[in-house]
Amino acid sequence: MIRYSICIATYKRSELLKKLLESLLIQKEIELNQVEIIIVDNDSAQSAKPVVETYVNKYPCDIYYFIQPEKNISLTRNMALDKIKGEYVFFIDDDEYADEYWMVTHIENLIKYKADAAFGRVISYFSENTPGWIRDCMVYQRNTNPSGKEPANMNTGNCIVKSELFLLKGYRLDKEYGLTGGSDYQLFTRILNDGYKLTSCYEAETFEYVPESRANIKWLVKRVARTGNNYSRTQIEQSTGINKFLVRTREFFKGFIQSIFAFIISIVMIWNPTKSLNWFLTSVSNIMKPLAALGYHYQEYK
Repeated sequence: MIRYSICIATYKRSELLKKLLESLLIQKEIELNQVEIIIVDNDSAQSAKPVVETYVNKYPCDIYYFIQPEKNISLTRNMALDKIKGEYVFFIDDDEYADEYWMVTHIENLIKYKADAAFGRVISYFSENTPGWIRDCMVYQRNTNPSGKEPANMNTGNCIVKSELFLLKGYRLDKEYGLTGGSDYQLFTRILNDGYKLTSCYEAETFEYVPESRANIKWLVKRVARTGNNYSRTQIEQSTGINKFLVRTREFFKGFIQSIFAFIISIVMIWNPTKSLNWFLTSVSNIMKPLAALGYHYQEYK
C-alpha cells in the first residue's frame, strides 16, 4: 500500500539529486515500503537516469523515472502528479536534501492542524567562497511562520499536500507559468481561494544548495524580478469583473511607488551591504508589478 508519494522535478543536477535521494531513503519513522519516489527529468538527454538507476530495486520503496522533454517546469511537475498513488504528496526540489525527520514531521503537523497542505522551512547553504553579505540576503533567508500559522511562502521546495486535491479535485500547475516560474504560488493561491486550509510547518526542514552561479547580484535581480512580476500577475488573474480592474490599478501604482521608496532607502543604506542589497532587490521586485499590470510576464527560465 502506497501512502506517501514524493515528487521530484530535476534538470541537470545529478550530484545534488543523488544527495537528495540519499536523504529520502533514510527517513526516520517512515516505512519505505509505503513510499514511492517519482522523478521527472526535464532534460531530454536524460542526464539524471544513471543516478536514478543506481537506486532502483535496491530499496523497499518504489522509485520511478520519467522524461518530460519540453522545457517547462509546470509540465514536468504535472507529469509527476499524474503518476501519484499515495495518500500524501511531498514536493522537494533537486537541489535540496531533507532532514531525517522531514516526512514524519510534515505528516504529524498536517494532521494536528487539520490542514490540506503545509509548507516547511528551506535553509540555504553555500560554497566557502560566498561572501557573508550575500549569504545574509533576504532571498536566501526565507521567512517561515510558526507551525499552525498561515504560510509565509507557498512553493514546492518543501511541502506536503493531501493527494485528493490532485486525484479527486484535479488541481495541476498552470503550464503558462512554465517558463516564468511561480506556478507553485499560483497553484496554491487557487487552492487557498477555493477554501482549503494551508498552514506552515516550521520544524520540517530541507537544505538547499546555493552555488556560486546563484550567489551574486545578477542572479538575485533575475529572481526577484520574477517573483514580483508573478505575485501581481497571480493577484490579477485570480480576480474577476470590476475587481480585476481595481487589482490591476492597485498593483500598478502600489508597485511603482514602493519601488521608488525602496530604491531611495537602498542608497541611504549603502554603508550596510546586506541591507542596501535587500532594499535594492525590493525595488526591483516592486517595479516588476506595474509591468505585470500591463500584461508583461517576465520569463526567467526562457
